[in-house]
Amino acid sequence: MTSAATRVGDLERETARTRLVEAYAAGRIDAPELESRAEAVWSAARVADLAAVVDDLGEDPAPPGAADSRFVRDLLVFLTCGAIAVLAWHLTGPGFFWPVWVLVYTGLPLLRFLIPRSAAHNWRAPRS
Repeated sequence: MTSAATRVGDLERETARTRLVEAYAAGRIDAPELESRAEAVWSAARVADLAAVVDDLGEDPAPPGAADSRFVRDLLVFLTCGAIAVLAWHLTGPGFFWPVWVLVYTGLPLLRFLIPRSAAHNWRAPRS
């Protein structure tokens, strides 16, 4: 458990900033408030300072179908970027098939939908 006097790092500030952006996207805060709170987040030195900025936003439960929309988004990114890269490769003349790197990079997020969460947790080595 962290006390209110514990210093915060960039990871905690980035998590708080993400909560602010999500609250803005949900319409709970407006743009000027987002800016002022973001400045407060990046200037926060202690847990208490950070909590004062984001605690009144509440928790954001994942909306129903959030995983489905992420899958569709990731699939569209994969297909669009892949098609553009393959087209560019084809138009510049066949050679080394460099679009494979684009396909691998944009395809990696799709793997999280292929591996069940329970299986991912079972990959850890057993403790002795």
